[in-house]
Amino acid sequence: MTPSLRVGFIDYLNCLPLRLGLEETGGLEGIELVGGTPARVNAALLSGEVDLGLVSSVSWANNRDRLKRVPGYGIASDGPVMSVLLATREGKALADARRIALTSESATSQVLARVLLERVYSVSPSCEVVSMRPEWALTEYDAALFIGDTALEVRRMDGVEAHDLGGLWRELTGLPMVYAVWASRRDPARYGFWADRVAQAVRWADDHLETVVAEALRREAPATDEDLKTYFSSCIGYRVGVREEEGLKRYLAEGGLLDSAVYGKVSA
Repeated sequence: MTPSLRVGFIDYLNCLPLRLGLEETGGLEGIELVGGTPARVNAALLSGEVDLGLVSSVSWANNRDRLKRVPGYGIASDGPVMSVLLATREGKALADARRIALTSESATSQVLARVLLERVYSVSPSCEVVSMRPEWALTEYDAALFIGDTALEVRRMDGVEAHDLGGLWRELTGLPMVYAVWASRRDPARYGFWADRVAQAVRWADDHLETVVAEALRREAPATDEDLKTYFSSCIGYRVGVREEEGLKRYLAEGGLLDSAVYGKVSA
């Protein structure tokens, strides 16, 4: 069957359960997945290369005149997320950071890092968006932002302290963090079938944790068996319900992407 819908999909481990679920439940019938980093998927949807995409919360927020959400699902965490972190060398405190390297792969995480540095650590360091290997970034900068598989790798490095941004966000706000949402450039009502397919895929992933972990290990994921079980079962979530929507609104307000007079900031 010739694919009738091109879908932008993030090629990180955080989406592996969803991908496997779609494959196992027939959710990819008539679908061509176009994979890449969050930044790549954002660009593909905005350019029209794909019809529907799992885009960063910031990309959707900055383009609400062009992008329409397909509600109900995305990528979220309610506490530690493991794969979005600020890292420092041991002995270096984030409160003392003056120069920070930000990954170029995710605008949502860039904004989240800036918000947490200001609100939790009361610092506004100089931030530079760079493409970097962890070893180099942590030598040249006081701290560095890592996401995705690289973040999982950094968590295992000797002499490095990882500050989990999902956990810090939960401590600050008491709410989940929404990193990505499903969006299209057309009427989202036409993609209700896709939300149904994602729902089936998520249910499959919930019921087949061991299968997902085994596949992640086969792909040489930079994490242990136990870490992967925790990551897929307790850290990464795909449902965006009422509390996640509240967390998204809070994030947009804190990041200056939503009028704080409408949705005010929390106190430190």
